[in-house]
Amino acid sequence: MNAALETLKTAAGDLVREVPALRDFAEWPEAAPPRPCEPLAIPGIALLQAMSARTSTRTAPVVRAVKAAAPHAHWQQTYTEAEVGRDFLNRYGWFEIVGPGGHFGSHATRAYLAWWGAGLHYPVHLHEAEELYYILAGAAEFHTEGQPSAVIGPEGTRHHAPLQPHAMDTHDEPVLALVLWRGPGLAGAPRMGTS
Repeated sequence: MNAALETLKTAAGDLVREVPALRDFAEWPEAAPPRPCEPLAIPGIALLQAMSARTSTRTAPVVRAVKAAAPHAHWQQTYTEAEVGRDFLNRYGWFEIVGPGGHFGSHATRAYLAWWGAGLHYPVHLHEAEELYYILAGAAEFHTEGQPSAVIGPEGTRHHAPLQPHAMDTHDEPVLALVLWRGPGLAGAPRMGTS
């Protein structure tokens, strides 16, 4: 297993144990075994690594670990160019650090690192799994059915219930988030739309 990914797993686990909202949402799987995941690049890795968005004392170590692990991660994008456009795909991506398909295996919790560049609209989508965003760097405006829209920055959270439609906009800065999933649909994928 790559040392940078090991460091990221440790940093993310420390953060989850330290932050009550994260700790209460999902138990970090201490014994998650390494899984063979080949690196898979996305166009935005260099932009992520050069990102200088706001962090906090608590989130900065994880942000540094994500930047170091980025070239070794198995990045994914979920959506097609027809759904979100080429510009979105050039400045978006995520990778699963812990979970059913992650660099470290777990069938109880899914944790991934997700990044969006500045000035992007992430259209309305939903998924079966329950979700908690924790902002590591930058900020985004979250739009969640049944909740007021809110701009959330470092150390802020946003909860999405199973199958609750939600969307997101980045404005003047990119956003990097630790995203936790739990419950049914853990290995599933988001789908566009409200149903």
